[in-house]
Amino acid sequence: MKDFCLWVLKAAVIIAAVLAIPIVRTYSQSGSPGVAGVSLEMSPQSVSAVLGAPEVEEASLGMRFWEYRTRGITVIWRDDAPGVRAIVLSKRTAGDIRGVRVGDTKSAISTNWGLPVRVRGAGRFLDFAGRQWTLSAEIAKGKAVEITLLAAR
Repeated sequence: MKDFCLWVLKAAVIIAAVLAIPIVRTYSQSGSPGVAGVSLEMSPQSVSAVLGAPEVEEASLGMRFWEYRTRGITVIWRDDAPGVRAIVLSKRTAGDIRGVRVGDTKSAISTNWGLPVRVRGAGRFLDFAGRQWTLSAEIAKGKAVEITLLAAR
């Protein structure tokens, strides 16, 4: 009887611990998100067809940057990898990624993306992971000031 009571107590503790763990929304089973018709792995030709010619083109440290400053979108390629490697949103008008736009509150981000898998910079950066991508929201004064979608290496 004592062994049975200990087993029941252990089971109750395990169930309580499982129920106490917050449920983290992950997108590991879904494809990478996109914004304004652009998604990770797109070719430069495909991005041009969707967004047109960039306002500014720069190259640095083995990466190429296409900036659409009016729209608040930057598309990034690495010289050693095909396709878009990152998309950075800096304006609310850039569009949304999975229901979140620049200017949204931390609570709106959590509502749409769930709990972050990592918090960096004393809460300044909230990271959310998918199978082959990461979303990062930079927070200032409780709102997203920049959103970055990154491809896995």
